[in-house]
Amino acid sequence: MKYSFHFLALLFLAGCGGGGGDSASGSQPEQPTTTLLGENTVPADARFQQFENYLFEINPSDYNFAGNRLYLKVYLSSGNVLFLGEIDKQSFFAFPISVPLKNKVVKFDLFSDFIGDEAVKGEVML
Repeated sequence: MKYSFHFLALLFLAGCGGGGGDSASGSQPEQPTTTLLGENTVPADARFQQFENYLFEINPSDYNFAGNRLYLKVYLSSGNVLFLGEIDKQSFFAFPISVPLKNKVVKFDLFSDFIGDEAVKGEVML
């Protein structure tokens, strides 16, 4: 008799379920039913890119360097160099750069081969 009472009490408790209140009645986001990329769509305004493309422009003739050769270094505040090379001191210079989304400033150094010219340091807001 004692064992049958325990057995009936156990069946009663098992039939009660886990409880949990009313939280199960709330709306749950729909889980994907497949792992295929083409069947799991994203919102149209979602962005997956890590970099932004810009056009870096500089007019070296604005700086009046006396030297024959002019050099340009374009870099990020992290130290990553985007361009380092000789440019024509008489011509407008422009080239595309690809910058991480978190960066909003590009720095540059402009210098010549003449010892009397001072290097020019500057920043360009993107």
